[in-house]
Amino acid sequence: MRYPFDFHPCWAKDRRHLWERIHLPVAPKCNAKCFFCDHNVGASCHFPKPGRANRVMTVDEAITVLKRELSSRPNLRIVAVSGPGEPLYNPEFYELMKAVKEIDAELKLCTSTNGILLHNAIESLLDLGISTVSISVHTLSIDTAQSIYEWAIIDGVRLSGVEMAHELIRKQRQGISAAVDSGIHVKVNTILIPGVNNDQMAHIASELSGMGVRLQNIVPLVPLGNCTPGRPTHDELMAARLSASHHIKQFYHCKQCRSDVVGIPGNDVIL
Repeated sequence: MRYPFDFHPCWAKDRRHLWERIHLPVAPKCNAKCFFCDHNVGASCHFPKPGRANRVMTVDEAITVLKRELSSRPNLRIVAVSGPGEPLYNPEFYELMKAVKEIDAELKLCTSTNGILLHNAIESLLDLGISTVSISVHTLSIDTAQSIYEWAIIDGVRLSGVEMAHELIRKQRQGISAAVDSGIHVKVNTILIPGVNNDQMAHIASELSGMGVRLQNIVPLVPLGNCTPGRPTHDELMAARLSASHHIKQFYHCKQCRSDVVGIPGNDVIL
C-alpha cells in the first residue's frame, strides 16, 4: 500500500484505509483575487465558500490544537494548511510546518496552493518534508483567466488583464512541472464554472497529464454572495469529469471541506 493513494482521504479511491487529516487555518493572506471569492475568512481561493474558517489561528494556537487532537485521535496522520488564503504567501505556513515536524517527524504534511509561488517554494517544501500538494487550476486559457482572476500579485507586482493572465498561467505551469520533477505528489483542483470554463475540462486534463499530474479533482462552483453564474448541475459536473477522465484519473470523493476541520471529509469536526 502506498501513500497518498491508499491513505490520504483527498487522494484515495479505496476508502477502507483512510487516515484522518487536520486543516489548520493559519494563512489569511492571498496573492490573487478570484471573482467568486470576497477574501473574507469565510472564503477560500481553493474551494469557494466551503474553504471557510471560523477564524484564523496563530501558529501557537494551531500547535496547541494539533497536540490536543493528536492525543485523542490515533488515526490522525496528516497535517495540512489549505487556507483560508494562499498558504505559500503566508510565512505562518512555513513556521507551522517546521514546528509540526518537530512534534512528530512521522506526520505527513500537505498543502493547497494557487501555484503562483510554487516554483520558488519547491526547495522549502522539500526541506519541510511536504509530500502532497493540491494546486488550483481553473483554466489554461489567457482569455478565461481574465474572467476568473481580477488581479494577482506576481513577482511582487499586482497585475491585471492580459499580462496577469499570461504570467499567472506561466507560473502555474512552471510550479506544476517543478513539483512533479521534485517527486512531490501533485493533484489539481479545478472549479467547474458554468459558462466560463465548462467547455475546457478535456483540454485542461490533457495538458495536466502531459505535465505529469497524477490526479484531478473537478468540483462545482459554490456561488458566494452576488457571484454569477450559479452552481453547475449534477449532470454538468459528471459530464465534465467524464470528458477529463479520458486524459487523467479523476477524484470523486471531494467534500469541498473547510480549512478548520479534523477527521475524514464528510465526517468532519470543526476546530
